[in-house]
Amino acid sequence: MRISNERGDPALAVTLRTRPALRVWSALENTCHVRDVFLTQRERLYLTLTEDCPSFARIHRDERASLARYAAEEPDDVARQLKVAAEMLAWGFSGLDESQWQRRCIYNFPEASERTVLWLGRHAVHEGEHHLHDIDAGLRSVAAAVRTGSAPMDPRSHTIS
Repeated sequence: MRISNERGDPALAVTLRTRPALRVWSALENTCHVRDVFLTQRERLYLTLTEDCPSFARIHRDERASLARYAAEEPDDVARQLKVAAEMLAWGFSGLDESQWQRRCIYNFPEASERTVLWLGRHAVHEGEHHLHDIDAGLRSVAAAVRTGSAPMDPRSHTIS
């Protein structure tokens, strides 16, 4: 997953921030979310390895996107942060032994359910893949809107652009 605007292209900067629909995150917001999911899953991994069946708070994804001002972040910074978060998460999972993969936790989304560290790792990968698809679909939708003269949403201003 690589969202970058290293050349400072103003059109690309707008495209990365533009929501394809009112309640659909932009490519930048989705990338920020994945970064935060990876960091959260890493912390959940270490809690599960050190505590007996910990229960995790929800990430509050929509509230977090607003409170953390995802739409105002710089795409190049987010791209670097995502890379570091993914590497940190991978490093955490890379040295586990068989008994550690089987340790259990309570995952509270969408409902409370007991899960293993193995599931936690698979779920982190699923989130990355799922949101990569969302980013691709969103960018295609924004590009189509630009071609047809539609007016997609810029979440920084909360007005139609």
